[in-house]
Amino acid sequence: MIEPTPRLDVLGTGSSGNAAILHVPTTDGERHLIIDLGLGPRTLRRRCEEAGIGFDPNRVAGVLLTHNDGDHLRPTWTRTLERARWPLYAVPSHHPAIARSGVPGHLIRAVADGCGRTEIPGVATISAAIAPHDDHGTAVYRLEFGTGGVVASIGWATDLGRITSDVESLLLGCDVIAVESNYDEDLQRESDRPEFLKRRIMGGHGHLSNREALEGVRRLARERTPAAIVLLHASRECNTAEIVDRLWREEAPELHPLISIGRHDRPIDSIPIRAAEPLPVQATLFP
Repeated sequence: MIEPTPRLDVLGTGSSGNAAILHVPTTDGERHLIIDLGLGPRTLRRRCEEAGIGFDPNRVAGVLLTHNDGDHLRPTWTRTLERARWPLYAVPSHHPAIARSGVPGHLIRAVADGCGRTEIPGVATISAAIAPHDDHGTAVYRLEFGTGGVVASIGWATDLGRITSDVESLLLGCDVIAVESNYDEDLQRESDRPEFLKRRIMGGHGHLSNREALEGVRRLARERTPAAIVLLHASRECNTAEIVDRLWREEAPELHPLISIGRHDRPIDSIPIRAAEPLPVQATLFP
């Protein structure tokens, strides 16, 4: 008998809105864990329906929030969260801003960052690290799921100015790596965007370029090749799927077959989260 496998559906990713759903098999049936609420409630439901993605609001175990920018947490979710009573998990440093955005305080739950681990009982174990992004940073997550005694994992890293040693250590050994690939450096420099915006995006506290994403994943893959790579949050002005695909095909041909490129306007194909053989030693790339 084949064990049920967790799977990831990226419903939309980019400056117009970010939302994904992890479907996790549990002892009492499938549960959903939503990552970010940057698509409104109606849009999220419509994209699920159009793509044939099974989604039952009564089976939501919680929402995992990377940070509270408007393309990751839309104010239109306030009433739905209150009515549905979905817990919203976030690192403690983000809680005040999340509360100010209208999320009821009794729904906000803490995800430990650093060396801590947070359990969503029967669903997932979450570890987090804070990555540089604007003033308050963004949370990078590692989620682990038990499937028949085997642990499968996904690393989620978006809206980060650079991959720090903490982030790289957190993502090491993940079976699926979902990482931002926001902009092409040449298109960014040549764009008519204001210079202050270019500096913000490219200055180590904004977003991750295509090449930075590729180089970061390639470092991780030297220790353990992931089963899948998901590229997130592509700029609509300074990036294209064709540019991203060509970069990986030419410079990382051994990893190119593993990539899926997120879209801002529709879901991409579901991605199974399957456990690979564990490393004999959990190495750290930074001493």
